[in-house]
Amino acid sequence: MHSILFLFLAGFEILNPVAAKMAGSAEFVGRPVCTACHTEQAVQWSGSNHDQAMQLATSHTVLGNFDNATFTNFGVTSSFFKKNGRFMVRTVGPDGKLKDYEIKYTFGVEPLQQYLVEFPGGRLQALSLAWDTRSKQQGGQRWFHLYPDENIAYDDELHWTRPSQNWNSMCAECHSTNLEKNYDPVTRTFATSWSEIDVSCEACHGPGSNHVRWAEHKSGRGKLESGKGL
Repeated sequence: MHSILFLFLAGFEILNPVAAKMAGSAEFVGRPVCTACHTEQAVQWSGSNHDQAMQLATSHTVLGNFDNATFTNFGVTSSFFKKNGRFMVRTVGPDGKLKDYEIKYTFGVEPLQQYLVEFPGGRLQALSLAWDTRSKQQGGQRWFHLYPDENIAYDDELHWTRPSQNWNSMCAECHSTNLEKNYDPVTRTFATSWSEIDVSCEACHGPGSNHVRWAEHKSGRGKLESGKGL
């Protein structure tokens, strides 16, 4: 009896390709596919902290003062300015010398916004100088150091150019969707990738391909009914 039942179920899987396909590994489908149905959630998500978790540095996304502002911490004065439409910071680099760096990405939005600088080897490093995005009445709208009471030299493990402040390995997974670090231990380089730069639908709900199949096929979706393919 058990053999007959097994053969029947096996035959069902073969004759029901939709269910068989749905049972496979899920894949990322992208936000446009999700929002085509979930329009209300899309409106709520737009402009949220998840939406602004990581963004390209532009005049619309950068909240910090880059109009030749300066900030001094333990005798080191860093300056924030614009050059040919790019957002720049002049601060101490990995060799202990002042150097100009371009801001590539913003990181977060409230109560503070951090900034990412690109280095060779596919690395992105998070500045230890951040912008307090709160209102002036709340004590914000100012530059500050994440370690205000510590004199962090360029060779300190907490310096912004060191591995402890590396975006690829320390920060990226929580701020982008479908992130792959792609670290090569031989060359000690990163080829980090993502399907969406911010915290999109599938960052929390998981890959959505099975859910899409569940929604599109009324029959043969029983295997994923309890979780609706998620």
